Amino acid sequence: MGPVRHPVTRTPAVLGLYAAFGCLGYLLAGLGAILPELRAERDLPRGEAALYPSAFALGLVVVGLLGHRAAARLGRHALPAALSALVGGAAILALGDGRLGTGAGALILGLGGAGLVQLVPAALRADGDGGAVAIGEANAVSSAASVLAPLLVGAALAAGLGWRAAFAGVPLAAAAVPVVLLLRRAAVTATAAPADPGGRAPRAFWNRWADLVLAVAVEFCVLFWAADFLHTVKGLESGTATTASAAFVLGMALGRSAASRAVRLGEERLLIGAPAVAAAGFAVFWTVPQPAVALAGLLVTGLGVALLYPLILAAALEEWPDRPGRAAARCALASGVAIGTGPPLLGALADLAGLRAASLLAPVLLLVLLLRRVLSAR
Repeated sequence: MGPVRHPVTRTPAVLGLYAAFGCLGYLLAGLGAILPELRAERDLPRGEAALYPSAFALGLVVVGLLGHRAAARLGRHALPAALSALVGGAAILALGDGRLGTGAGALILGLGGAGLVQLVPAALRADGDGGAVAIGEANAVSSAASVLAPLLVGAALAAGLGWRAAFAGVPLAAAAVPVVLLLRRAAVTATAAPADPGGRAPRAFWNRWADLVLAVAVEFCVLFWAADFLHTVKGLESGTATTASAAFVLGMALGRSAASRAVRLGEERLLIGAPAVAAAGFAVFWTVPQPAVALAGLLVTGLGVALLYPLILAAALEEWPDRPGRAAARCALASGVAIGTGPPLLGALADLAGLRAASLLAPVLLLVLLLRRVLSAR
């Protein structure tokens, strides 16, 4: 019999956590939406354009290794500081002059995003239900916000406004509310906890950690390269391709909005069924030449991918309950490893063999994850 899932208490502090994750989702999807524009502006090969996600991933790695100590020092200010770094990095990326400024913005954005990846799930475990439902709802908010990013970037491009206002302006305005909520509510216990004394993670935690790397790598390979694929392979105009790539995050938003009901099916069933659904959707997206049918496949891919991250993350945190801060930091490290290797590898392969062939990296990772879960269930 599995653990009892208690209802989530949606206090103002919890809603602030959800809103902070919403800003993160918007900017991550926005980073994928603007990659074709950055490539065109600076005449970059795909491998070099992928360095911007790599800079973001470097921030995740730094926080994954050291974030639990920084959170203990900052206390109640850790979450507002992370959110401020997130949106500040986005502004620097948008306004930075040259590759150095843009890369620095991506790094700062990554540091802030990694702080949220570390702190928000741990805070939800302490402040509410603490399981897959609360984390799933936060990710549903993040996914819903991420749907807006390619739509607004595409609309800004179509209107001749450029991508910068949609990418950086919207989250800068939206971040004010969660910052105020999180500053006023110091009761988010995960940020106020003292530094843990260390200790080795259980073997079961590292098993979940490896699954998390695979799931996040798939998610970001599709997120960062879907717009380019739709433009290069499916032949859509650049702005239209950016807007149409929202099908993936729309599928993720729909999947994560059903998290509280889906978990009743059982974690292992979902972790076997979800990768299979995502792989089937990707097969349609990759093979069918008609854009409308391909977009339906992309949406199904998002539905399949949607629950992988919140389910695996919640399971990983449960495997190391006596060190929540360190466990959350190591999970942020998993995201950094995934984002720092998956999308850049896909970009490098695309420069060598073409984007169509390189994009098969995503279903290969899905199949590896599926095989691991099938063997684990047995």
